Amino acid sequence: MALPSQMDRVTEVSRPFTARSAAWTTTTGGKVGLAVAGVFVLATLGYGGVRLFSGSPQAAKAEPLASATNPATRPTPAAPINSNTPTPTPTPTPTPAAPAAAVPGSGDSTGTDAPVSLSLGRGAEAQPTTPPPSNPATSTPVAPTPGRPAGVDVTRPDLTPTPSTSAPGSSTPGGGPAPTGATGTQPTGALPSTGSSASVRALIEEGDRAMSAGNPVQARVLYSRAYLSTDITRADQSTLRDKMSAISEDLIFSPRIASGDPMVEAYTVASGDSLVRIAKRRELGTDWRLIQRINRISNPSALKVGQKLKLIRGPFHAVVHKGDFRLDLFQGSPDEPERWQYIRSFRVGLGAGNSTPLGTFVIRPNSKLVNPHWVNPRDGTKFDANDPKNPIGEFWLGWQGLGDSAIITGYGLHGTIEPESIGSEKSMGCVRLGDADIALLYELLVEQISMVKVVP
Repeated sequence: MALPSQMDRVTEVSRPFTARSAAWTTTTGGKVGLAVAGVFVLATLGYGGVRLFSGSPQAAKAEPLASATNPATRPTPAAPINSNTPTPTPTPTPTPAAPAAAVPGSGDSTGTDAPVSLSLGRGAEAQPTTPPPSNPATSTPVAPTPGRPAGVDVTRPDLTPTPSTSAPGSSTPGGGPAPTGATGTQPTGALPSTGSSASVRALIEEGDRAMSAGNPVQARVLYSRAYLSTDITRADQSTLRDKMSAISEDLIFSPRIASGDPMVEAYTVASGDSLVRIAKRRELGTDWRLIQRINRISNPSALKVGQKLKLIRGPFHAVVHKGDFRLDLFQGSPDEPERWQYIRSFRVGLGAGNSTPLGTFVIRPNSKLVNPHWVNPRDGTKFDANDPKNPIGEFWLGWQGLGDSAIITGYGLHGTIEPESIGSEKSMGCVRLGDADIALLYELLVEQISMVKVVP
């Protein structure tokens, strides 16, 4: 059966022959000529049919298939058909192949127990796949495919990451494994041999240069940003804690005032001043006892007019890492935890049977107590304030839960009469510290502002 296009070709090709006289077609010569013409028409139709099934329609279908496979590749136009070659047999239009299944570990993995709100990158380590080579100067950034981890960002405008080289055949520079983030997903991109990402290494190296140049204030900022990154290894975190603790001893816990440090200010004592009034008037976000500690004041009632003081600006916050029995102290706005700056760490004891709750809390109003009395909630035993057997020690800071933690009550930070319990699970769920450590935290954390976050 003829296709519509073939009928059109028959009408178009045979139109010149209908113009000849009827008399010519009735003669013998006319019949012979007409027969020759008919053969010519049939040959023409056969050639057209071959072009119809083997020419442009199939090429037209191939073009979107090729472009869908690789948007950057355009199909090569079909070469002209050689009439001397055998006529090809029409083939069915190819069906696009189904998308390949996701490679295990390349974005289809699931995380476990993400830390609450602030993550310090203690995820399980996994080996990343080798990214395709690219030229950062000419490549156009491409949005990550949903369900797959995004590449490590090393293009921050205020940093110049130090380039690193990869050993042949290794998936990371130096062949080392790459850590995962808090959600358990694996970051892509080249990682240095330490395991921390290139951007984290750049921050640490920039901080080292700032320290070498005599700028510990800037070094503290850079180190803290690296410390809070989810792409940092535990080994690098430990190294940074040592560096930043040493910086804090100089910038925070000594009478010296470093130029350009936003955490401190110089103050001249005026007539009628007291440490309590100074702390309130300057809205320091710390306890007045911290002023006494920092300035080595033996008698806070004996201030002199014109006396120079160093003041420390808060607020300060605590992050308790249950798995490490460690409390990290930070300074910064409670609304911007990603910009907090690390101060120092403390060893802590936790609740027996994993009873210390995870969550986010604030120091509860009217809960900061010195030498408090205590009643055991289990058996009702009462301990007076001056009782040497009082198990909560000399200081108490109660917690008030925020958000999903609002239903959690009765917990807090306190001291202990059992210093050997620090580093183990022996309390009723509260976080306990040594005498000197809880005294310092009492001065640094304030009610209704300072946050306490408990993470795994």
